[in-house]
Amino acid sequence: MTGENPHIPRPDASFVHKKHVSDSKSSGDRSDREEWVWILDYLPYGRENDTRPVYMKKPFIHALGDNKLILMELIPVEGKIPQVHIKTHIGGQDDEFIERVKSRITYEELSRGAKMELPIVLEKYIKENEARFIKFFNDATPVSMRQNSLELIPGIGKKLMWDVIEEKKKGPFENFENLKSRISGLRDPEKMMVQRIVDELKGGQKYYLFAAKPPQVRHDMPPSVHRHDEKKHI
Repeated sequence: MTGENPHIPRPDASFVHKKHVSDSKSSGDRSDREEWVWILDYLPYGRENDTRPVYMKKPFIHALGDNKLILMELIPVEGKIPQVHIKTHIGGQDDEFIERVKSRITYEELSRGAKMELPIVLEKYIKENEARFIKFFNDATPVSMRQNSLELIPGIGKKLMWDVIEEKKKGPFENFENLKSRISGLRDPEKMMVQRIVDELKGGQKYYLFAAKPPQVRHDMPPSVHRHDEKKHI
């Protein structure tokens, strides 16, 4: 007997998060860290499939990492209840809501509420990081002999792909409004990007354009005791 509760996911030992500190050595390159998260759902009694008595349950937060778009289960600061859709730090400040990261989770392990809020949060994320996504349209290149990275975006086929490629020869796209005004078939590129990111978070993609590859799930185990591949794509 290990004393572990099968209803609670095991911590991802290789997942790194950083407290908010002023040390320049610690606060420099954040390419392999998540220090900001977007709140997707607050679960006052833990996971929906936790069958333990209420007095044994602890609150969790389901969130999306701001850096590599990693789905996470977090431990909230005691007595603090965050609103969904906000962006907050992980630990280290009195006004934060997150005490620490508990584990990485898969899309299937998200709460029903988190799955509903995810597209809304992603649209906010994309608008906040507009330059990153416009750069994708400006720098799109082939991913294989037969396919361009633009074609991985839901709703973009060969015709739209060539429209984008030919139009950007006249000059780079400046923002989403500029993109939409120059490419008539791209009426809502933000929502197209949202769908692509959701597809990547669900896993099973050959190419990952925006999100880190999600942890692997063992399908021979019930959802509450899935273990994650802790060595890859952190």
